[in-house]
Amino acid sequence: MTSLETLTDAASKLGKDAIESLDDAREETAGALHTAASSTRRTGRQGSEAIGNLATGAADRLDATASYLEDHDLREVFKGLRRFGRRHLTGSLVFAVAIGFLAGAALNRAAHSYGRTSGGA
Repeated sequence: MTSLETLTDAASKLGKDAIESLDDAREETAGALHTAASSTRRTGRQGSEAIGNLATGAADRLDATASYLEDHDLREVFKGLRRFGRRHLTGSLVFAVAIGFLAGAALNRAAHSYGRTSGGA
């Protein structure tokens, strides 16, 4: 096996491991949200009807979020973002430029701050 094949295999394995870890975290988060929804319903039933209605609404939103997390893996989310970017190209480009500008400004500010505190120029 060449060095390039070894590197490609290692990168592929790392990518698969990362996706599996994210999927595990997604499933754990969905489970925690379902648990929170059940707890919110129980607590809401013990209070007044108005609080119960609010708690039920919040629990329904938590359940909907958990179900979304369960039904959509990371690849689907990225595909959806890609589709959205293609449909709204101008808005996506403006958003990307704004994020880039903000990230650049933050890095520039951090670099200047680091230069002052470390005795640099």
